[in-house]
Amino acid sequence: MTENDTVAQDAIATSRLLWDAFIPLAVIAVVYVALRSLFEQMMKLRVTGKANEWVLILNNGNLKMAGVGLSCVRGPFDQVAKFPSAVNRVKFSTEQVTKEMQGVQVEGMLVWSIMRTEDGPFRAFRNLGEDLTTGDPRTANDSLTSMASAIVRSAIANSTISQMLREREDLRVQIRKNMADVVQGWGVWLETVEITDVQIKSGSLFKDMQAP
Repeated sequence: MTENDTVAQDAIATSRLLWDAFIPLAVIAVVYVALRSLFEQMMKLRVTGKANEWVLILNNGNLKMAGVGLSCVRGPFDQVAKFPSAVNRVKFSTEQVTKEMQGVQVEGMLVWSIMRTEDGPFRAFRNLGEDLTTGDPRTANDSLTSMASAIVRSAIANSTISQMLREREDLRVQIRKNMADVVQGWGVWLETVEITDVQIKSGSLFKDMQAP
């Protein structure tokens, strides 16, 4: 064997060693890149809600899961909706004439939240609009105050002034009862209804009632 042959064989052996070392390194590199890409994709699909926040996972317009502070991995074609789980307070005020054709003004307050049972959060998101995601859900507040005001006006029109002044609790119960089924269909839970003030708007009548 000549010197040239020996050099050639050494070169071939070295090449084989390098190749044998390269293949495992290449495989490791490919696996690392694949795992890193998978991890990054998983992180993009991960959804984490705040402790005071509703998280809804939707797919093709249907609810998959919902929860306050929900943490999960969504599917690649799922949509995510988030909105506050806070208790909301909204005031209302309305006027109407009684049976005696005397004006009465009633002021009150509604306290409401998103209904936690069944698909309440999904119904709320679907019916009350995108402003649920803000700190001032105007669509919900306007709908609730309009309904409460209509119930109060009907109650005033079918009552006497004396009844309106003495029977606040009956009016409060009536508002809650008449609103409950409707607002639950919106995904809203009516926590409480308060009547804060009842005023006689007919000045002369108010003075007569205050006279000794």
